Amino acid sequence: MAKQPCVGQSAAAEINDRVHAQFGPAAAAYTTSGVHSDPGALRKVVELARPQPGDLALDIATGPGHVALALAPRVNKVIAYDMTGEMLLETQRNAATRGLSNVVTREGIAERLPFPDCMFDIVTVRQAPHHFADAQGAIKEMARVAKIGARVVIVDSTSLEDESLDRQWNQIEKLRDRSHVRNYRPSEWRAMIAGAGLRISFEEVDYCTENGRPLNFADWTRRINTPAEAVEELRRVFHAASPALVEALQIRATAESIGFCVPQIWIAAVR
Repeated sequence: MAKQPCVGQSAAAEINDRVHAQFGPAAAAYTTSGVHSDPGALRKVVELARPQPGDLALDIATGPGHVALALAPRVNKVIAYDMTGEMLLETQRNAATRGLSNVVTREGIAERLPFPDCMFDIVTVRQAPHHFADAQGAIKEMARVAKIGARVVIVDSTSLEDESLDRQWNQIEKLRDRSHVRNYRPSEWRAMIAGAGLRISFEEVDYCTENGRPLNFADWTRRINTPAEAVEELRRVFHAASPALVEALQIRATAESIGFCVPQIWIAAVR
């Protein structure tokens, strides 16, 4: 089973408060983020979801709505769901700009979806579960609201199976973003998916990039408003990275800049 952080109700509330504090002020930055708006990645999500014109879709932790808006022209209706009101306002603005009238926003947390059983034909989540207070609980909720035969698509940053690299990568993420909970290993993802009663039809691990380019360290830290002292510590960590970590993250560090790639996992599953 996954190394699910053990959190009680008060700790989960604190995690959710940190997520809101981090992402509320950064909503507009995530509309223009090269990682989150990457058209190739969004096309792949849509392909894995196999949308049909009559489908009802749910995009969890939608942020500024990138996945929801990519699905909208191909389905009957999309519910864009997020715990951060500022992100949902950004989704509404982005939908209006594109003339999409079948995107509905709803606020709430992933671990308690306010929807009945077996409601959706498609359920998606992208670049978000590493912030969830209870990732296993959220995946079970995704399975609960999915119809029998529904397509569930999960994309997220992932960790390494090696214990030391796993620890180092998660420490880097926590230093950059205090709302980070955990990047899960592929083996942990498989356990969570199986534990939710879903059957994996597709799995792939690759690298999250910015339209095919490595992530830019300065943009990566600026987007989430990483404190200056943490930015300096992260610079030190990247420059001092072991050969194994350099290879795992494809780090290219010079005196002028740092580039790297985030390991990510793609999972398509069926209820």
